Amino acid sequence: MDYTRRTPVVVFLLTAVLLICSATAEATVIQFAATNLPDTTAGQDLWRYDYTVSGRSFLQDQFFDIYFDPLLYRTLAVLSTPGPQWEAIILQQPNPANIPPFDRGMFDAAALVNSPPLAGTFSVSFVFLGAGSPNSQPFDIFAMSGANAVLLESGVTTPAGSAIPEPASFLYIATGMGIAAIRFCRSGRVSAAA
Repeated sequence: MDYTRRTPVVVFLLTAVLLICSATAEATVIQFAATNLPDTTAGQDLWRYDYTVSGRSFLQDQFFDIYFDPLLYRTLAVLSTPGPQWEAIILQQPNPANIPPFDRGMFDAAALVNSPPLAGTFSVSFVFLGAGSPNSQPFDIFAMSGANAVLLESGVTTPAGSAIPEPASFLYIATGMGIAAIRFCRSGRVSAAA
């Protein structure tokens, strides 16, 4: 049996299955807009992040944490939540004197009910210690299981308005790869194994 002709088809089928599975996976997107605010204290560069969250339906007792590097951020304050079905707090102020990971600041937003609306924004003000404008931050999404927090997903915030690839585009790529593999096999370019 000539397996060399079937290899591209098998590769295509495995790739297609993997891409279809990844296309249906839930991916959370947290976008931010950074706004430079009027400074209220001399020598402190005051900013605000406005966050929007999409791509996930949160259940009660699920929450996300956004992390603030202690070398870039100080004096975190929650300015707003998208509504009464969310609780948003600063769990920890950035402090470079603490041992990592307890040195970074943490903004925490928790769902108080199943499927709370995400139409609004979460806002956090802070003093920025870096040069230029604040940038992306890491985040984690957790679910409570008894007294333990179970990590569901990790990611990085993205600037508002940046392009986010749609999962369906992976299906187009897989289809194109499949057609190319089938044409390649039928063209007779694959030499028989000796």
